[in-house]
Amino acid sequence: MLYPNQMQNEYLTYGEIIRKSTAFLLNKGVSTAKCDSEWIVSHLVKTSRIELYLNFDDLVPQEKISEIRNRIVQRGRRIPLQHILESVQFCDLRLKCDRRALIPRPETERLVEIIIDSVGKAFNGKILDLGSGTGAIVLALCKQLKEAKGLGVDKSSEAISLSRENLCLLNLSGRVSFQKFDWMQEEYKQEKFDLLISNPPYLSLEEWKTAEPEVCKHDPKDALVSAEGGLAHLRKLLDLSKSALKKDCQIFLEVGMGQAEIVMEMMKDVFYDIEVRKDFCGIRRYVFARIY
Repeated sequence: MLYPNQMQNEYLTYGEIIRKSTAFLLNKGVSTAKCDSEWIVSHLVKTSRIELYLNFDDLVPQEKISEIRNRIVQRGRRIPLQHILESVQFCDLRLKCDRRALIPRPETERLVEIIIDSVGKAFNGKILDLGSGTGAIVLALCKQLKEAKGLGVDKSSEAISLSRENLCLLNLSGRVSFQKFDWMQEEYKQEKFDLLISNPPYLSLEEWKTAEPEVCKHDPKDALVSAEGGLAHLRKLLDLSKSALKKDCQIFLEVGMGQAEIVMEMMKDVFYDIEVRKDFCGIRRYVFARIY
């Protein structure tokens, strides 16, 4: 498709550039082509997506055309939008986002909502986030739970560096910290927490191989894939929770498709009040309980 090269020397309105960008991305298999085009254009001209349509017939500044073209071409190569924009919106927070950690998903925003509804805004305990990645979950929780404190742990030094950058951006250094810790390999010797949360790796290798290019080529494989058909990390963290979680306190997990019932069975001897919630697609995605 010739659009990106043609666009360099054209005078284009906002409407035209969005239409051409959308057509190009659709041809490359990007299902969110129109939305992604709007985000890229609005990001580069520093305006809102709504204002793009209020100025639909105005010309795009000529000096921005090449930048927009380059970003659209990147998206056509299936580089994730969040990596192109270098940020992601998560629970009303803008977080830095790049290849160092898994891109936070809308499903995980729902997990944060479920946790806050369950513990209440007055929660003042300590939160442990296993496999914290960008830091999205524990940062979003501590931003809304004003008396809570949090610790995020991850085996990846790169993920820890990214989460600490997000920590500084959100001015939560007094209540949240991040540490390198491989909870699949190392013995847990830290304090007990009032709340344990995790969105662990839960894809099987086969599921990862068939995922969209944005996932299997750009998200860290170790943040997605788990042995035992996707269950190894879930099994380990349930065992670790016996050392990390205070009596009668809660655990909240995001799990893969078809895993909720298996995880509930794993939990039954150590946890009570086990519940499951569905995500926006009707998948039984979230499992939470209290430890005996």
